[in-house]
Amino acid sequence: MVQGKRLTLKELAEQIGVSTATLDRVLNNRGNVKPETYRMVMEKIKELNYMPNKSASFLSRKQQLRFAVVFPEHPDYFWTQIEKGVMTAYEELRDYGLLVRIFKSEKYDLEKQQEKMLEIIRSGEYDAIAVAPSNSQEMEDIIDKGIDAGIAICTFNNDAPLSKRLFYVGCDYRIAGRLAADVLCKFVGGGKRVGLITSDTSSKSSSISFQMQQKITGFREVVAERGDMELIGPLKLSQEDYGNPELFGEFFAGVDGVYVASAKLSVVAKYLADQGLAGKLPLVGHDMSEEIYEGLQQGSITATIGQDPQNQGYTTIKTLFTHLAFGEKVARSEMITKLELIVKENAQYYI
Repeated sequence: MVQGKRLTLKELAEQIGVSTATLDRVLNNRGNVKPETYRMVMEKIKELNYMPNKSASFLSRKQQLRFAVVFPEHPDYFWTQIEKGVMTAYEELRDYGLLVRIFKSEKYDLEKQQEKMLEIIRSGEYDAIAVAPSNSQEMEDIIDKGIDAGIAICTFNNDAPLSKRLFYVGCDYRIAGRLAADVLCKFVGGGKRVGLITSDTSSKSSSISFQMQQKITGFREVVAERGDMELIGPLKLSQEDYGNPELFGEFFAGVDGVYVASAKLSVVAKYLADQGLAGKLPLVGHDMSEEIYEGLQQGSITATIGQDPQNQGYTTIKTLFTHLAFGEKVARSEMITKLELIVKENAQYYI
């Protein structure tokens, strides 16, 4: 363990085994550092008993920061990864006085998420809130109310871009929709019909989201740009509709491939498998779960697009903490996480 003389940045980087540029990005939370590299550097810093000046200053004030993190409870396979990222960041920062409490809004119930947000704001117990809004437009006023009350609020996974939120962490979902269209069209071939399945957003309590809107926009753009494909749909399904697969029958009879923009890829894949259509009708969607992995292996799912959920949770907490603890201005209003195309051959690395 190094004690006594304070190490220079170059000396510290040499002892850790990274470049000074990488060490600088970690110490100043500039981004563009792999999570595993960040964790390794932070562990080495603790071993060497090194404390950056700004961290020492923050600890000397014996200040405690309280964060509330709000997101839906379903689909569990996705939000579990978000939570893992949140908790990884918390474990790294807890010694600096960070407290994190997670609030899961029931199912896709917008009103309950609104109530929970207002309860958190009115409690006055939290310095910051990170929220994945179930409904972008309906959450804008509540986010603004919290900001006006002096609470730092950011969005993640799904944005509310017209609100006063500090920043957003998540994918560029317009690009995600474009990627889905490009992949599907390549598997289907030219001059064919591609179907689009989305969530039914006719009721206020359903999950209409900026994310969904952007996926649909991107998908439509590519189909229109090609000029040789016919777009069928969208087939709008409520959460209850997914429990009645017979609703899919007529729709699938009129298409040559399907993009599922909602979180129900595995449900649609099961229908295809049950109808003996696995491998016969290209199906593209999002995310990864055990059911989606099985669909990829069995051929009922052609490809799925991952959105790096663990990193979304991790980056959200890290950025909020750096902003509040050290007074650093948030450099970007949008922190875009990577999209990953997953097929049968590489699926094992994402499960």
